[in-house]
Amino acid sequence: MKVPLLTIKETPSPIEVKADSLFVELTMRVICCLLFGIPVDKNRSTSEGPPLEIEKVYQAMSVLSYRFLRVATGEKIWMKYLPTKSSREYWEARHYLEKFLTPRIDLALQMRDKPNKDWSEISPLFKQSMLVKIAAKEPKYDRASLIAESIELSIGGTDSTAHSLSFALAELSLNQNIFQKARTIVDRSWETYGGITLESLKDLSYIRAIFKETLRIYSVGSGSSSLQAERDTTIADQPIPRGTKIFWSTIAAGRDPSIYPNPEEFIPERWLGDDGKNNQLLMIDFGSGSHRCLGEHLAILEATVMLTMLIRYFDWELVNGRSSLKNLQQNLFIYPVDRMPAKFTVREFAKQTVNVK
Repeated sequence: MKVPLLTIKETPSPIEVKADSLFVELTMRVICCLLFGIPVDKNRSTSEGPPLEIEKVYQAMSVLSYRFLRVATGEKIWMKYLPTKSSREYWEARHYLEKFLTPRIDLALQMRDKPNKDWSEISPLFKQSMLVKIAAKEPKYDRASLIAESIELSIGGTDSTAHSLSFALAELSLNQNIFQKARTIVDRSWETYGGITLESLKDLSYIRAIFKETLRIYSVGSGSSSLQAERDTTIADQPIPRGTKIFWSTIAAGRDPSIYPNPEEFIPERWLGDDGKNNQLLMIDFGSGSHRCLGEHLAILEATVMLTMLIRYFDWELVNGRSSLKNLQQNLFIYPVDRMPAKFTVREFAKQTVNVK
């Protein structure tokens, strides 16, 4: 988790990187910036709370993710109070995250309760954070509820996007025709706009389609969601009694040939209309209705930007080839066991460029 893109660029090529760990760091920095006002640049710091220690925070989040999964699949909530190894690990992780979050949460609550106080010493980034905005708009929130929601948003906004990016990187490596098409589009966008801008994002629908196709085949959150029937009902001729927990597989749904022809093939074009823009193909990975993921647009934007930067500046190949896509594990999310090691090579023109971050 200690290899930002600038470090890759400055290291003699090729350099081997565990891509999944790289994406975890990048997505965690983004989500912590938006949620808590922590600068994305690790060399910058603010006075609102302790610095972001990526590996420690991520380890604590992983323990809580596994706990969420166990509860979702039937473990009783009270079992976390038993004197077991898993319970001790849970409380250690919980206490670490609370210690990390509490100073910023308390400050956000103080800013809500004392709006007329001079808060000029607080960084603009923190003032614009979701934490401050949520606390200001919802008087019902207190420290405990904000901690709970902050942890949930942090977990949901890190692993899901990071693992999906790893699978996208793998498919691009294994499908060079798609990679070259994407590179042509990205290079043309750079020539037109000079980089990633709000205008250039409109021309990057193919990159978004690559990410959507990745989500269809590798639905990293499959099996982590459930609903409970509030009344007797029937699904596919199967009686469902009231109170039954219902789990579904978005992986299976994403490979339904009646909706997605040739479902085992990686075809980003299926997400584009004849004009090259987004079509209305059903996308289920972010849920639907009142349960639809509130981070959907952020995840797609993050993925589009990160994939675009990688395609623009690097060539890469998987160290373990297709086996990285076959050896998967799941806590709350599905991820590659080997952390997707890849060898990155900087493109010749980029070796003279300094603004790769």
